[in-house]
Amino acid sequence: MDMIVDSKREKQLKMITILRYAMMGGIILVFISWLLPYFTYPEADYGLSKGYKETKSLWGVMLLPTNFLQMEKVMGIKFMSLKQLNVVVIMAIVGIIGIITCANKRGIATCLMPLIFSVYGLVGYFTNDFMSVYCNHPGTRIIQIILIALTFVATIASIVYGILELKSRPADAFLSAVGE
Repeated sequence: MDMIVDSKREKQLKMITILRYAMMGGIILVFISWLLPYFTYPEADYGLSKGYKETKSLWGVMLLPTNFLQMEKVMGIKFMSLKQLNVVVIMAIVGIIGIITCANKRGIATCLMPLIFSVYGLVGYFTNDFMSVYCNHPGTRIIQIILIALTFVATIASIVYGILELKSRPADAFLSAVGE
């Protein structure tokens, strides 16, 4: 009977490791998808020099904040602020922390940052005007939503397997280390 329990526990531990890497890979894939074109501006003259790109990715908007003139004109705002970029900035910060924790730690606590990343991302992609209304490339947006949803599914599965692993943990799992 102990062999069956140990075999089941080993499978759970292996699945937790696979799901941890899946969460980390999901976050990385979302970050890579942020390089795809997301916004296309009309060809109206905004006082910019010739040859200026009319299509930007989310990384281009977030990391190169010097040329917001087109976005400000399209959105009808005076200044681009954190109010518009909050979803992208928070997802980037939480995602980087999530990648680091998934790469270095084990256990249920590692699921916290990927869970925040995916839940906040899914809510943000549907409620934030910057992410939903002004996106001109629906294919890119759908790809990003699917990747975030897959990260959410991997995170929930990792939490479930973590709980199952905790329940199947032997009662004296940590006692041998304490007594020595």
